[in-house]
Amino acid sequence: MSEALLKEPQAAKSAAPTTIWYTRCPVPTTSGIAQHKHWLQHEFARHGITLDSIRASQDRAVRESHFRHSLAGSFREGGNVPPIWAKAQGQDTVVVGITWVDEEQLVFVRGDSDIKTVADLRGRKLGVVRKAASDLVDVGRAEGLRGLLTALQLGGVPRDSVEIVDIATPEWDLKEVSKTREDHHAIPTLALLNGTVDAIFIKGAGSARALAQGLRPILNINEQEDPLLRLSAGSPRPITVDRQTLQDSPEIVTRYLAVLLKTYEWAKDHPQEVVDTIAAETATDAESVRYAFGPELHLSFEPKLSEVYIEGLRRQKDFLLAEGFIDKDFDFDSWIDPAPLEKAWALKDDIVLG
Repeated sequence: MSEALLKEPQAAKSAAPTTIWYTRCPVPTTSGIAQHKHWLQHEFARHGITLDSIRASQDRAVRESHFRHSLAGSFREGGNVPPIWAKAQGQDTVVVGITWVDEEQLVFVRGDSDIKTVADLRGRKLGVVRKAASDLVDVGRAEGLRGLLTALQLGGVPRDSVEIVDIATPEWDLKEVSKTREDHHAIPTLALLNGTVDAIFIKGAGSARALAQGLRPILNINEQEDPLLRLSAGSPRPITVDRQTLQDSPEIVTRYLAVLLKTYEWAKDHPQEVVDTIAAETATDAESVRYAFGPELHLSFEPKLSEVYIEGLRRQKDFLLAEGFIDKDFDFDSWIDPAPLEKAWALKDDIVLG
């Protein structure tokens, strides 16, 4: 199945699709809420189109499109590392919206450590995961390195005054979440607890688990007032689609975004249901969701292409290029297309959730 569905970046596409694909990261996303509530599936079924989950596929080649964006007729919303990497690899995708959910971004040390502030990290070992050899981008490493380097910047600590220590981890395979979720922070947490490293970075719902294990935060990047200092591998979260789908079936892209806009409006008035939905999406509990994402989570799901959101995504691209996660630059401005989102606002009121 995968050979027929997966395409090279410039492959042609003729007929309007009867099946489209979506994927989202196991973090708070507007797409995650909309698919969890079956609003996306219901809306496209009304128009004779089946919506399938990339991460639910039994075919690993299909699931890898979560990272590669190689599946024809597919939408993605989630962390920014894979879509930037896929674009740099040559996949012809388009950013048609961006969401931004602030979350706890914590630098942790052991509970008994003498490290009290970021300034105390001079001369210490900072742990960053490095996955087994693969041709996929190392998302976990990009996440950890971004967090720790931001912390050093905020604390005025030179990069060359610390030692970055690699922590070997297996490759991620983001299958559809169930009632239990693989803890990607378990291995670096163990490295911290056993003294292999002196500090690690954890963001999102995993921070609550780290606290329960006795780790102590010395910095929360999420407390920075400037959103461009709160950049991470998780935010901003681009909403991308392959360009061929946008060119051949622009109404599909508009409708997808209209459902997300309607979902955003619903979320504003249903804070508890949002928490419950995100708990299910992230395979955690409501208390951890509230801790990790704060009391205004339900107000955070509007797809936008604001100057700050776009600049944040641009800076993430620059970071990934500077740190070698992508090996070539691309025309960032041409990656952004605001037209579908503008049209989606006009269509939004025709969408009926349910």
